[in-house]
Amino acid sequence: MPQTIKHMSVSDRKAFLKAANTGTTKRYNIRVMIVGKQSAGKTCLLRRLMNEDIDGVISTDGINIERRKCQIDIKTDLWHFLSSEEFADCAFWDFAGQKEFYATHQTFLSANAVYLLVVDISEDFKSKTYENMIEKEFDSIGEYIDFWLDNIHCYCTGDKKTSMQRNDEMDLNPPVIIVGTGIDKILLDDREKRKSSFLQHLNISMSKQEKRRHFRKPHFLSNKIPSKNKQEFEELRTDILCKTKALSNWEENLPIRWIVLEKEMYRKQTETAILFSEAEGETPRCENKKVILYTEAECLASECSFPDVQKETSELDSFLKYEHEIGNIVFFKEVKEYIVLDPEWLVDVFRCFVSHDYNGEALGMPEWAVLDETGKLEDALIEKLLKKVPSLILTKHKQYLLKVMEEFGIIVKPKNDDFRNDIYMPCMIKPRPFQEILRKVDVKSEYCKRSSWFCLVFNFLPPSYFNHILVSFVKNKQLLHEKNDSKLSIYRNVGIFQLNETGSEILVICLSKNLIAMQVIQLKSENVCYSYVKNRLINLVDLIKQRYRINVIYEIRFKCADGSLLDNEGIGYDEAIVKVNIDAQIMKKCIQVKPFTDHGLRYSLILKV
Repeated sequence: MPQTIKHMSVSDRKAFLKAANTGTTKRYNIRVMIVGKQSAGKTCLLRRLMNEDIDGVISTDGINIERRKCQIDIKTDLWHFLSSEEFADCAFWDFAGQKEFYATHQTFLSANAVYLLVVDISEDFKSKTYENMIEKEFDSIGEYIDFWLDNIHCYCTGDKKTSMQRNDEMDLNPPVIIVGTGIDKILLDDREKRKSSFLQHLNISMSKQEKRRHFRKPHFLSNKIPSKNKQEFEELRTDILCKTKALSNWEENLPIRWIVLEKEMYRKQTETAILFSEAEGETPRCENKKVILYTEAECLASECSFPDVQKETSELDSFLKYEHEIGNIVFFKEVKEYIVLDPEWLVDVFRCFVSHDYNGEALGMPEWAVLDETGKLEDALIEKLLKKVPSLILTKHKQYLLKVMEEFGIIVKPKNDDFRNDIYMPCMIKPRPFQEILRKVDVKSEYCKRSSWFCLVFNFLPPSYFNHILVSFVKNKQLLHEKNDSKLSIYRNVGIFQLNETGSEILVICLSKNLIAMQVIQLKSENVCYSYVKNRLINLVDLIKQRYRINVIYEIRFKCADGSLLDNEGIGYDEAIVKVNIDAQIMKKCIQVKPFTDHGLRYSLILKV
């Protein structure tokens, strides 16, 4: 049984086994993720690997997916770019280097992939120095390597009961191949020295860290001035295939009817149809289908021997969920009206919302300023942006796409009654200083109590992770809102919520460097237990881990109520439980003495059960 199926529900596994009993066959799949710094040559490298010219290549705006059946003969390992009967399905994903897009990248990363980490080695290389990767720009290629390696490392383990995915040589999967570009920018006599210096710096910066086991043999090349026979790209293709064959999803046995339906859906995607797109400046034209109705998938499934599809769709849904998990399509059972056959279409939608190329247009639309300041997506702006997406019919696809973006945690509708029909996009709000935000709840009163900060300290926190946490709280808790202020208390990486109707109990939840913190503020003297809020946060973190197959490790820490969130220090959970019931004399060993011993500033508000 494929690993992907093993991670799915019991009913999905039963549906797979039932279909497998009718016959199985092998399926070969290759997924290549190209990541790295902006302008490092990622898109040019993709073109070279596809045996194409690089003239006219521009910077990737978001994610570019080249989902072509790059014909790789599984017997000879040779790559072909013409039709063949026996091939491996090879999909390239080219990720933007701009930080604006990192919140969407995690949606498409995968454990079952080969990663090409592209680095322009003509640039200065330094050891990692990023202190606050949430808002700080990376200064060196060393920081980008470390950042991307941390992201990829999140996929090498399952839950606490699952061991590291290692091969026989103790390497970690997924494999990461560093591709050093820009070699043509270095003088010929200095190239070998530069390569050696680069690898030496990398070796020192990685030190004894476990994540370095993802690295495989690096490749150095020039996209602009390749060798005469372009042998360096052929060697890289061979290496990609070799590393793919070591992954658990290579040569999977799938039910025959699943593979037949998969091919039929791909054929459906490549069919041309006259599309009356509403993208600006476009006229009706022939184009490949990007989206089909669920009812169309039911008809295809019936033709592919899926039993009783009209009466029982469980196997079809299991198949669609599997295809979604491996990145072939986009399908949510909760929003099943449409099926996105080409994920690049959805990427086009994401791109139009987070693109960095709209500065000129922003001048004529105050809705941009509203999004920038408050995170609110006005309907006029939504329609203007969606009109830029090729093959999108606004009246047909708008509501579906908004629901899908909600499923991905990119947009959210607040629970507040007066705002429940509004749409917010937290990742697009302009950052503000944290202390400035906290002044909104800085109440000076003898009755005001602040709990200590309850913190989850992570080994590494992917950029999109907190966004999912924040969106979930916005869905389920009312944001703090002053009656004379039209702005909800939602900010970039910060949310302030009401825990009761009167607003006398307030929750602050925020993100710092690899740390999620929450604090409860009581404006009246009340004996209330807030451990349910703490438990909700922990449950959410675990739920996101399971949903996206991300392994992140965290420890619980407590910080004093006015303590700094810029470091990962604090009191451990077990120690805090003990300290709730002991006197202040013993607490003196803690460097944060007064806040813990002060009656008004205690962590027992969160620890009570």
